[in-house]
Amino acid sequence: MKEKRYLAIGHFRESENVTCVSSLGSSIKDFRKELSGNAFVPYVVITEEKFNNIKNMDSFDIFESVKKMTTNYRVWDIVADYMSQCFDIMEKN
Repeated sequence: MKEKRYLAIGHFRESENVTCVSSLGSSIKDFRKELSGNAFVPYVVITEEKFNNIKNMDSFDIFESVKKMTTNYRVWDIVADYMSQCFDIMEKN
């Protein structure tokens, strides 16, 4: 089975600073398991393909896309702002 690259935006349990982590994995379920084992609380998890689509969106479209990724409305603005401002960081990961 081919591994895919996944990217998660969230925070570590001991910190409220938003960051992103990425890894190769065989499924989103496995990636989420790996995250919880590392004390990372993901707001959203996206595939590399979804990330590439989001790079070409404007701020409003990013926000609408985030709303579809998570039902946690408290983090919609946080995640959308992070995505809009930190594509360079996310690309490095």
